[in-house]
Amino acid sequence: MKKVSDIYNEDLDKLSSLSKREYLSTSLVLKKLYVQPIVSVSVVAQWTGFSRRGAQKVIDRLIGLGVLELRNSSAKYDKSYGYVKYIKIFNK
Repeated sequence: MKKVSDIYNEDLDKLSSLSKREYLSTSLVLKKLYVQPIVSVSVVAQWTGFSRRGAQKVIDRLIGLGVLELRNSSAKYDKSYGYVKYIKIFNK
C-alpha cells in the first residue's frame, strides 16, 4: 500500500512540466487537498484568490495530470472533484 507521502511526491513530480506560474498555484492547491480532498471551483477560488475561471483552470490542470477526478459528472452546477488516490488510502 502506498503511503500518503509517496502519493504526494508522485503528484508533485507531475507538476514539474508546468510553467513557474502554473506550478505555484497548482502546488498550493495540491497541498490543501490533503486537508480537504473533495473540492469545488468555489473552494479552489477561495484558496487561491483566483476568479472562478482561474480556479477552474487549476482544477482542469490537476485533472489533466491525473490528480483530480470529477465526482458528479451529471451535475450542471456545483460540480465536485476528488483527490481519488488520496481518498482510496483511507477507504481501505
